[in-house]
Amino acid sequence: MDYFEALKTSQEQSPPPAAHSPLPLPAMHNVEETINYIKHTCSDLYFTSDSDEPVQIYQLSNPGLQALEASISKLSLPSAHDFAVFVAGDADNMEDFVAEKKPVAGFFERLCNQQVTEQQKQLAESLKRAFDVLTEEPGTDSACYRIGVLPNIEVYVVMLIDGQVVGIKTVSVET
Repeated sequence: MDYFEALKTSQEQSPPPAAHSPLPLPAMHNVEETINYIKHTCSDLYFTSDSDEPVQIYQLSNPGLQALEASISKLSLPSAHDFAVFVAGDADNMEDFVAEKKPVAGFFERLCNQQVTEQQKQLAESLKRAFDVLTEEPGTDSACYRIGVLPNIEVYVVMLIDGQVVGIKTVSVET
């Protein structure tokens, strides 16, 4: 067997890459595991709009949680307006200001379809699955917020788990 035959044989025998994040799904209501999972899963993901923007971890700090306490105590995420006020301040008078709250499914469908490599697609699917699984129990919630002034809209895809708001953040450039 020559070198090229051996190389071809070894490639045929190599197992396909795992169809999930290298980490197991985080345990329900375990915020620390969820944050670790998101960090590892979104490290190589990009959101494509008029530019390619990285997908990053997002977590509200304790003062941020206190500011949104009224909505969180109802076991649901706040309205688009309340989240926008928290993230961007009082922007009611800004022209072209966007404050929207949408289901996460549309964001993840777009994110999963945008990825270039097979590994990126698998990571995006894993992140989507984690959001689905972690927010299916009572007392959890998820939402996609689009906040900002055109052309740069910040996109927050967050979930409420055990009284904490964690998720991902990226930018959508819309010219």
